[in-house]
Amino acid sequence: MTDKFKELLSKSEKISLDTSWDATYEDLPVVFVLDVKDLESGLEKLEEVKGYGYIATWRKNLFAFNTKLISKRCGLIDENGGLLKAPRVPKI
Repeated sequence: MTDKFKELLSKSEKISLDTSWDATYEDLPVVFVLDVKDLESGLEKLEEVKGYGYIATWRKNLFAFNTKLISKRCGLIDENGGLLKAPRVPKI
């Protein structure tokens, strides 16, 4: 299932597959969370960059994700690279 997800996500112009992360979206790291039970581990991975990044998940699973409970620092994208929730990244 992860390979199909990667294939769909890589078709987006804003996504590039990465070796240190699952992917990057506009230069921020992306962690694949294909099931709500993996959400905690995905958020822990993003703590390496202080939580600033994206969680990528299937659009059909969004009913299981309460976007208000996901950290405000973290964004959310679907399998097509569509932005569902923007992260709050501090301006430099």
